[in-house]
Amino acid sequence: MFKVDSYLTAKELLEWNISLHLQLETRSVHEHEVFLEAGQSCPYFYYVLKGLLRVYYYDLNGHEMTHWFSAEDTMITSPFSFFKNEPNILYFEALEDTELILITREQFNKIASKFKSTDERLRNLYADFAMVLSRRIMSVHTEPAEERYLKLMEEHPYLFQKAQLTHIASYLGITPQSLSRIRKNLMG
Repeated sequence: MFKVDSYLTAKELLEWNISLHLQLETRSVHEHEVFLEAGQSCPYFYYVLKGLLRVYYYDLNGHEMTHWFSAEDTMITSPFSFFKNEPNILYFEALEDTELILITREQFNKIASKFKSTDERLRNLYADFAMVLSRRIMSVHTEPAEERYLKLMEEHPYLFQKAQLTHIASYLGITPQSLSRIRKNLMG
């Protein structure tokens, strides 16, 4: 996950919504609701005000693979769909009741053109998000599973209370059985 409050806060978004007449939308998503599916267009960056989302896809064998989690004060989108208008390839699911602010490219552009410092913050946000995602992907290939598990527990302990262990296992790039062995070894 990638906290964005050092780049962009919900308070700023709501203030700009009024001062720039952005007409930002909010959306409530219920627990277990899949609100974006593969093949659909993703015209929004979603700012999570409260709640927890899981972004996943299906592998070649038809298994769900958790790509990302997004909690309070984080943002998520389907990059190819949002930036390139290509069909979305991901599924977005609420793991608990979630409140979102929906931001279009046009609204981001309006904010960035009005506030030079915000334009720079948004560019830094995009770059830093790409680096965090790249590190996460590389960790699957360069760190032992136990190390990835411990790091996730340390950085995001609430995931273990709110997400299914199968979701966590696929996020870590391991099987549920491997996750069970890691948990057993660490407890005993």
